[in-house]
This record gives sequence, structure tokens and C-alpha cells, in this order.
Amino acid sequence: MMSKLIASRWIFVPIVLLTVSVSLGTLTVVLAVANHPLGVEPGYDEKAAHFQREIDQTAANDRLRWLLTSAIERIDATRGGIRLHIEDRNTNAIDAALITVECVPLANADLRQQVKLIEALPGEYSGTFSVPCKGIYEFCVHVQRGEDIYTDRFRRTLAQVQP
Repeated sequence: MMSKLIASRWIFVPIVLLTVSVSLGTLTVVLAVANHPLGVEPGYDEKAAHFQREIDQTAANDRLRWLLTSAIERIDATRGGIRLHIEDRNTNAIDAALITVECVPLANADLRQQVKLIEALPGEYSGTFSVPCKGIYEFCVHVQRGEDIYTDRFRRTLAQVQP
């Protein structure tokens, strides 16, 4: 009996291949409809569809040539602080601007949050954000003053605060 199974072992190859194929197909469908981003930025398809807008914004950033200097710090175990200094190409402070910062923990992009910064001094803006986890954060800055819009993004590592 065993010798017959060993002699006809190639009959099991199509069965194994079909099983693997069905398993991978099922896994793909489950991951596609699970409503979990799996590291994909939300709205990436809309951003891709309007890619010309991204190109135009990059051209506007190059035309404005504003300089953005950032300082990110942990305030306590659950909050962080962000300070921005913004100046134009002639080192004049950019004041009276509306600034929003999107804080994205790369370990879990679902925990992203929007922060509106408040002007402390001309060209100096600050705000606080919650820090749900340690790790690398991406900060997407959107500055609007009048008709001018400037965007920038940078990454910082936020370590665990020791009690």
C-alpha cells in the first residue's frame, strides 16, 4: 500500500498547488477588504489621481523658497510639542500664517492627527500633539499666508519618556 503511494506521489502535486493557490487567493481577498491600511497612506489613490496638483505644489515651494526650522520635543509620556520657525528666502519672518501639521506615527498610521499651530512671535509657531506610541513620526506641514501655500514634510524619532 505504501509503495503504491510512493510510486504515484506525483498525483499529489496538482492537489498541493491548487491548495496553495486557493489559500493565497483567499488571503489576498481578506487583506483587500479588511479595511486596514497595511502601511498605505490614506487617500493615496486620490493623491495619485491628482498628481498634477502635487507637481504644482512642488513648483510653488521652489518659487517661494521658504525655510522651515523645526523643534520636536516630548513634554510628558503622552504629549509632544512642536515649534516651527518660518522665514522667506530673504530671512524675513513669515507671520500671520495659518499652519497645520499632520503628525503620523509610522508604526500605526491610523493614529495620525492634525494640529493647528499658534503664532507665539513673528515667524515662531508652536503647538502640542498626543504621542500614542514611541518611534518614528512623519510631520506634514501646510503653511498658508494669503494666496501663498507652502508644504514640507520631515521625520523625527520620539523616544519613550522615562518616568
